[in-house]
Amino acid sequence: MRVSLLLLSWLEPLIALALLAAAGFSDLLGQSAVLWLNRVSPRRFLLCLTGGALLFVASAVTWALGLWLCALLFHLPLSLARSFYLVAYAHVPQLFGVLVFLPHFGAYLFHLLRAWVFFNLVVAVGWTTGASLPVAILCALPGWALHFSLTHLGWAWDLIPWRRLAGRE
Repeated sequence: MRVSLLLLSWLEPLIALALLAAAGFSDLLGQSAVLWLNRVSPRRFLLCLTGGALLFVASAVTWALGLWLCALLFHLPLSLARSFYLVAYAHVPQLFGVLVFLPHFGAYLFHLLRAWVFFNLVVAVGWTTGASLPVAILCALPGWALHFSLTHLGWAWDLIPWRRLAGRE
């Protein structure tokens, strides 16, 4: 029993990271139809998907950090590691992100998945800490804003020298 608990405690961060990377990869794969239509080379295609998945993981870490700081503000019993696990496991619906390429329906699915992830996190924070619904929402909201700005507003892409990495410079 003790060995399985030790294995689980060592494996949990890796599972959370793999889940986030898979969710980010799935999300970007669904949005990559534009890359395919523009006939991007396979190397650049994989580079964009991998970089996007890493950026997705980094933005989820910022969400976990924002959640943890808000939990401290509200005196909730939530560690930084547990915040990271909650954010990672809340992203399970994002594994269906590959379906956002569907015409007409994909845009709605894109927003539905993001709302579902936010709802999962609010429920998880409330259930884990015993916080009321308004407090759980207030804890999840600042990190979500950071996550959204990193993954959807595009300014984070300018921080990485993509042209040099892709061999275009």
